[in-house]
Amino acid sequence: MRELVAEESVNPPGDTRGPAQVIAQKLGEYGIPCQEISVHQLHKSLLASIGNGSKSLLFNAHLDTVPIGSPEEWTVDPFHEPPHAGVLYGRGCADDKGGAAAMVMAVCALQHCGIRLQGRLTVNPVADEENGGENGVKYLLEQGILRPEPDMVVVGEITSNDVAIVHKGLIWFEITSRGKTAHASTPWDGINAIGKMIGFLHKLERYYQEELPRHTSTLTPPASYNIGTITGGPRVNVVPDICTVMLDRRILPEESLEMAESELRLLLEEYQREEPQADITFTCVNYSPALRTSPDEELVRQALGVAAEFGRSTVPTGYQQSSDGRYFSARGIPTILLGPGEPQVGHAPDEHIRAADVVECAKIYALLAMRLLGYEE
Repeated sequence: MRELVAEESVNPPGDTRGPAQVIAQKLGEYGIPCQEISVHQLHKSLLASIGNGSKSLLFNAHLDTVPIGSPEEWTVDPFHEPPHAGVLYGRGCADDKGGAAAMVMAVCALQHCGIRLQGRLTVNPVADEENGGENGVKYLLEQGILRPEPDMVVVGEITSNDVAIVHKGLIWFEITSRGKTAHASTPWDGINAIGKMIGFLHKLERYYQEELPRHTSTLTPPASYNIGTITGGPRVNVVPDICTVMLDRRILPEESLEMAESELRLLLEEYQREEPQADITFTCVNYSPALRTSPDEELVRQALGVAAEFGRSTVPTGYQQSSDGRYFSARGIPTILLGPGEPQVGHAPDEHIRAADVVECAKIYALLAMRLLGYEE
């Protein structure tokens, strides 16, 4: 774990070569062959399998992390802090290198103990989850590298070792306001693209703040939105002719891209009737549907049974964030999220995880693989 955290893989740029090499070396020590897949050189993912048979199970976790944020908010070293009384610290230790470490521990333990699985277990540490998965899971699936596709998937996100079967979908809208440039001393000669955007964002926020709390679903938080970035204007003394906003919209399993687009389009059309000089358009630049797996799936039932043996919840839960699991779920592959760590520490200063929880999760993974695939000693 400490070696994984010490290999910085902040996204951007998302260079996962360091942690991937640590894992490949560990798998090699146990005689487990490893396939390396690189996209744009920096984004390295791995595939390593044990067992044989027609049934297949994939363990997936991501190796990239978010940036550390403001260094002064950290009271420990974000990458090289020693353990404190069984607690590991550092950016990515919970999200998601703890899950990746537990999966590697599980497959190595099964190999070391000579347990011959009657199906194929593949461990799949990947790149680029924090930036949408374009150069990670999405690439592996679209390029057919994960063919034949797995029958079941466990994604090692931070769930306190409970079993999550649903999370919201993700849409990124790029909203662009166009105006007319002019000198700041005579702003009436131009059309301020930022000003028009501000007016629209006020309208959008009033609507979303009132409406989205009413969009609810079992096991997930309500639908939500976030205005993530805003750019525009070349200089302070120039009336800006363009402004761009990135909007993050999280949708429920019951919602769709078409519903969210229609909602935004109606708001925009209404605003442009109120502000005839506004020239604002939007486009979807990233979309992933929600993850939803039936509690009746064998994967869910077996995972709940194994987790319960370690004192974890006997009922499935939801996951507040998003994950690469959505790509598998969208293809009809039963997918759950199960991993060590507390969700609230992800992306936060002083990110940490209990070593005992990582070890417990490795045991859950190993036992789950044996239950799902069958085995011979």
